[in-house]
Amino acid sequence: MGHVDTGKTKILDHIRSSNVQNKEAGGITQQIGATYLSVQYIKERTARLQEQETSKLKYKIPGLLFIDTPGHESFSNLRSRGSSMCDIAVLVVDLMHGLEPQTLESLRMLQERKAPFVVALNKIDCCYQWNPDKNAPFKTTFANQGKKTKDDFETRLAKVKLEF
Repeated sequence: MGHVDTGKTKILDHIRSSNVQNKEAGGITQQIGATYLSVQYIKERTARLQEQETSKLKYKIPGLLFIDTPGHESFSNLRSRGSSMCDIAVLVVDLMHGLEPQTLESLRMLQERKAPFVVALNKIDCCYQWNPDKNAPFKTTFANQGKKTKDDFETRLAKVKLEF
């Protein structure tokens, strides 16, 4: 869940190695979408997390079903439906813009339903001179950034935290 153009569908496209977002009218999701990821697929896609973990990851679920909801203000009813179906939500926040109107609306929906959620900061690669490492865990990639890039990220992160 989150504001329009925060990259919700693009994140799912990366996870599932697809290109759904580019096929949407204007690149904007206009319907609820669902994606099931088996535990085997999750293990394959998270293999590099071992780089930053001290203990072996344990998987206790058969898989994950992601519900992709539109972020445009016109689709509030679809976000509401999506939030009512979730056991846990991913609230996607654009690091460059912080909490935008539909992000705040999504947050209110989740709080009203007492739904647990995690925050996914997206567009961190827009930080000054960000050096990407495709499929690497955040900590691994962040450790390889220059001081100015780390400072830019930390400043933007502090701003988003304050907005929450």
